[in-house]
Amino acid sequence: MDSSSQHFPPPTLTTANQPLMAPPTKNPRGRPRGSKNKPKSTSLLSQPVEPSVKLVTINVAPGMDVMETILDVARRDHVSLVILNASGMIKNATVCDSPQGVPTLLIGPFSLFSLTGFYLYNNQYALHPGATPPPPFSFGIKLCASHGQVFNGLIGGSVIAGDNVSLMVSTFREPNICKFIPEGKEVNNNDNNA
Repeated sequence: MDSSSQHFPPPTLTTANQPLMAPPTKNPRGRPRGSKNKPKSTSLLSQPVEPSVKLVTINVAPGMDVMETILDVARRDHVSLVILNASGMIKNATVCDSPQGVPTLLIGPFSLFSLTGFYLYNNQYALHPGATPPPPFSFGIKLCASHGQVFNGLIGGSVIAGDNVSLMVSTFREPNICKFIPEGKEVNNNDNNA
């Protein structure tokens, strides 16, 4: 038999000053014990993140109530919203000259100059110290008649589209309501003219 094909264990020393040496052990193969149960690290790019603010275009068909359409979007999606832009023709609108004013029905047709305002869904917001709680909604409108007369006021009822009305709104969830104080101004709670 050829001596090169025989396997001999490595030599060990057995002297009084040196411990018995064992042959080297094999490196373990595969995963370390328990590594399958560890949570996997996640990257921000791999998980879809829902944006906190969305831009939404709303088209209101002729004869439909513009305000009811806006509120339907907010209620359906459970979001607050603010109107960024509006254009189109209005058949008629109910407006007030003040929050406590008597509603007046304006019969058109009118060009929609501007529609401004916001709606807070279920009054869900964070109120910071010193800030005043806002009303749940507030909308204003400015209309122009065909002969150039301009009407404006707070919306006190329905606003009926005369032609297609296009709106750009921004929707958001749980806003923070803060009080802005310009630098150099002192806060005086007794002075309403500040």
